[in-house]
Amino acid sequence: MRAPIHCLVLVLVFVAVTAQATESIPGVTSHYRVVEVADGSRLQSIITLPKGDVSPRHPLLFTQWVSCGSLEYREGSNSSEVLAALARDSGLALVRVERAALDESGPACENLDYDTELAHYVEAFKQLLDDERIDADHVYVYGSSLGSTLAPLVALQLQDAGFDISGVMVQGGGAVTYYERMFNFERIYLERRPDVIAPADIHDEMQLRAKFQYEYLVAGRHPDEVAKDGAEMARIRNDILGMEDSDQYGRPYTWHQQAARHNFLAAWAQVDAPVLVIFNAFDQFETRHGHELIADIVNRLRPDSATLVERANIGHSDNRYVTIEDAYAFRDGMPDWQASAAIMTKWLHGIGR
Repeated sequence: MRAPIHCLVLVLVFVAVTAQATESIPGVTSHYRVVEVADGSRLQSIITLPKGDVSPRHPLLFTQWVSCGSLEYREGSNSSEVLAALARDSGLALVRVERAALDESGPACENLDYDTELAHYVEAFKQLLDDERIDADHVYVYGSSLGSTLAPLVALQLQDAGFDISGVMVQGGGAVTYYERMFNFERIYLERRPDVIAPADIHDEMQLRAKFQYEYLVAGRHPDEVAKDGAEMARIRNDILGMEDSDQYGRPYTWHQQAARHNFLAAWAQVDAPVLVIFNAFDQFETRHGHELIADIVNRLRPDSATLVERANIGHSDNRYVTIEDAYAFRDGMPDWQASAAIMTKWLHGIGR
């Protein structure tokens, strides 16, 4: 793991805030705080507890997906509904940290690199674990989508700081290297677009895309520089999934390049906690292997401590589809977030607190 980007020991304090917006989730109460971290960024946080309950709760720390946007509850959003259900039914205090800094005190989410995001999570969570509403004797972590790569890194740093990590859950992200992950994105992208590329041409195309992804992610070159290596690289640069003129999936190129330097599997090997891995079989991006790898390695090192659950016909964002072709086209999906929330809630209750 890369060294923390801040080496000074600072006294960090909570700053009172009047939230500009307050979410309303049936059955729970959300408490807003602002946390100031070492680089001066002020990050809004939300601690959500069952309504009317004032006793301290063990925390469930959430690490989120790649796309920017508030973590406040949005009715009808599958991801929001899963989090709301966990806040209501898990018996834990759901703890969320917004990535965009308040008052321009730090980088906005769309300018945030991976290492800074990781540092922000760890610093903010350490402070929030001292909140009077939190019982930090047992700490749980939940990562969704690309937050699944951050979850073991956050858990390991908190474990190294002396916190008891009592469970880690992930859905929508595995433990292969980031280079492999993005390379697999390209394979799925090609295989599921038969109208664009013939199956017989995928072999040669993958060889070229492997070269581009290596230069971009591992060698750390700007995509525009890689494109100068020849006509094929220029063509591919304009057809990489999610890649725009100055970002990929709305995040700086450096975000992805820094992610590629992290050893996710090493973190999973060192986090001494039960693990739940949920794989949605019609995931439009991720592979079963990446998810299965987490469970296999954890169980090899700590027998019977990891559980892998595969959900048939479910896409990345918890919608149900009739066929995998429908899923890849995001066509006629039906929300099925309740089952995902139920799996996680049952597992959390089952591992005991």
